[in-house]
Amino acid sequence: MYQKYLKTAYRNLTQSKVYSGITIFGLALGLAVSSLSILYVMDELRYDRFNRKADRIYRINSDITYSLKASRAAVAPTPMAQTLKQDFPEVEEAVRLGKYGSHLVKGERAAIREQRVLYADSTVFKVFTLPVIAGNPEKALTEPNSVVITERMARKYFGTSEALNRTLTFDTGVVRRVTAVMADIPAQSHFQADFLLPLHETPEAKVNKWGNHIFNTYLLLRPGTDPQSVEAKFEHVLQTYMDPALRQFFQTTLAETRKAGNNFKYALMPLRDIHLHSDRAGELLPNSSIQYIYLFLGIAFFILLIAVFNFINLSTARSARRAREVGVRKVMGSSRTDLIGQFLAESLLFTFLALLVGLGLVYVLLPDFNVLAAKSLSFGDIVNGRTVGGLMAGTLLVGTLAGLYPAFYLSSFQPIEVLKSKFWIVPGRYNLRGFLVVFQFAMSVLLIIGTVLIHQQLHFIQTKKIGFTKEQVLVVKTAETSASDIAAFKEEVLRNASVKMGAVSGFLPVASNRWNDMWYPAGTTDQKHSINMQEWKVDTDYIPTLELKLLQGRNFEPGRAADSTAVVINERAAQRLGYTRAVGKTIHKSGGEELTIIGVVQDFHYESLRTTIEPVALVINAKMLGSTVEKMALEAVSFRLNTSDIAATLHAVEATWKKTAPGRPFEYTFLSDEFDALYRTEQRIGQLFTCFAVVAILIACLGLFGLSVFAAEQRTKEIGVRKVMGASVAGITALLARDFLKPVLISILIASPIAWFAVDNWLQDFAYRVDVEWWVFAFSGLLAVAIALATVSFQSVKAALANPVKSLRSE
Repeated sequence: MYQKYLKTAYRNLTQSKVYSGITIFGLALGLAVSSLSILYVMDELRYDRFNRKADRIYRINSDITYSLKASRAAVAPTPMAQTLKQDFPEVEEAVRLGKYGSHLVKGERAAIREQRVLYADSTVFKVFTLPVIAGNPEKALTEPNSVVITERMARKYFGTSEALNRTLTFDTGVVRRVTAVMADIPAQSHFQADFLLPLHETPEAKVNKWGNHIFNTYLLLRPGTDPQSVEAKFEHVLQTYMDPALRQFFQTTLAETRKAGNNFKYALMPLRDIHLHSDRAGELLPNSSIQYIYLFLGIAFFILLIAVFNFINLSTARSARRAREVGVRKVMGSSRTDLIGQFLAESLLFTFLALLVGLGLVYVLLPDFNVLAAKSLSFGDIVNGRTVGGLMAGTLLVGTLAGLYPAFYLSSFQPIEVLKSKFWIVPGRYNLRGFLVVFQFAMSVLLIIGTVLIHQQLHFIQTKKIGFTKEQVLVVKTAETSASDIAAFKEEVLRNASVKMGAVSGFLPVASNRWNDMWYPAGTTDQKHSINMQEWKVDTDYIPTLELKLLQGRNFEPGRAADSTAVVINERAAQRLGYTRAVGKTIHKSGGEELTIIGVVQDFHYESLRTTIEPVALVINAKMLGSTVEKMALEAVSFRLNTSDIAATLHAVEATWKKTAPGRPFEYTFLSDEFDALYRTEQRIGQLFTCFAVVAILIACLGLFGLSVFAAEQRTKEIGVRKVMGASVAGITALLARDFLKPVLISILIASPIAWFAVDNWLQDFAYRVDVEWWVFAFSGLLAVAIALATVSFQSVKAALANPVKSLRSE
């Protein structure tokens, strides 16, 4: 019986090639895009689950309010890890991870500046699942000048994974011995490291102050421990340890701090929640967002629904053509059950063929999808033993659901009616097909509106005045290079006629690791008058090189000794300090010398537009004091170019670098590229939205085209009569197109408020955002109408041009 079903289904498939092609390709496209979306979601949900103890690992997050400014960070006080392990029996182990930027690494085969370098406590291997291939994990990070490297780095620097006891030179000459080689950390990890260095060697770990929030701190709780019970004890920790620290360093108490509106609060975050639920200062890597999981799941669901609805629509639209077949079968003795089985068999055949085509599309599209989504997904992820069963079951479910309505609908025809040619579909009636067209185009319009608004926000970001000029600024990385070499390099480069200006600095106005300090007006350490402000080390050319605008006072002047105790602040700092005229006022950090404000620059964006501009202090980088912060104070030299021949200028600058800093790699970027990188996620989402919108519209249009074909066939005689009666081609075309435009217009009305709500919610993540204007919805609606018209017009015009004699010959 089943063989008969399949034979009949195959015959129907080959007899209606246009219908079959439209149906299979539409469903295949829906299955392919849905599969890619599900692959993305599965990859995101796997983050940190490779850790065998992941369900017991928690990170300590801090929520600090100081100077009436709330700060959400992924770091905790330096001594907190050891304190909790000692004082809390619920804590089995604790570990801290620290990131200090890139390091220059020299080995036997290469000298490269490496980005994936972390400092870690020796307990890192007890908390996280980081398999050690060679060496003793318990002692690897306890020895002085030790380093643990991954197997990939061992091959990179030594040509073999057998790197134990070999040496690598870091930065300015620190020789470190490889004490362990570990397996490469899986890509689905919220932190990445190719090198682990002993955290106890860092200056902050040696000082071990409760006021220092530098390191990411993780706790491994004992089995069965309730994390909320551990959190409840944090108040005791604050009273016991933080209060004495505040008395010692800030001459205040925890109670007085809270009375002034400030506070310290710490909470535990499950390890497996970090990647999708954490966006805090001090993250070891940029995380994703659970919103993107919902987005991709929604897109997978709705595009698959569009494809399935497309299938149902086309199947029921063919009912007029297949009505006589149903009548004949019933007269010949076929039961309704037989007919339902036949139509379900056809549906399943179409669906499984669509699955094969869809898998082919996944294979073809996956490389481009990986680029757009910044992933490394493989085709094996979807055709392995674990997912094939799911794919087959899913396809069976889709085929059954997609075929149920057409099967019951077609099998319900009465033979006497259809054989007398009294069966027809009333044109323009809003039956199930009308509802499905409305749904399809509503989803398409929603994606169009979302795409337009995302690109509008990206355009706003790229064109908004940000307070400095980011174009034509070449940035050469100079970390761990001596001050004398940097000065010589800058002086030599400035002799090039293609270079207008240059500046040495610790920080540039793009996102990076920075430190905030408490600053006070002269003569007070009262928290009520303090502000939280960043301090950037710069030279005298920093302000003109970046073209920052001075609103008050003057810039630093070369050779002016008094400027060693001077400071230039931004507008926001002056506002927070309460100064209308800030020049001449003095401010100081807690325990620091007083600095005189000599200038105020216009506010400029140094983070993404998701965050508001905060106070910044620019100070002259007069000397190196030896701390980690000061070592990072000469991170880069920025050159403003005045040439269109970038390649030749780059070549000249590189030659100068090799001459003045031999043996160090030439690393450069452009400030505009660094700034654009802040919005890489939004750019990817915009591109993916565009692709998804195109796919949704394509599937919807395939269905609309198929419906227009069948509608024209069904109304052939009506069109013939109208032409004989004098109707014009344009009139007939408009008549046929009108019935399809009604559901499209309804879909626009439905999709617009949903799209407005969704996009407005997304825009809330930006402190500076574009206004959602009416024309976006009008444009998207007109585009949808134009696409629908273009889709149905071809068949409508063809039907209107047909010779009426052919259609009326039998009348």
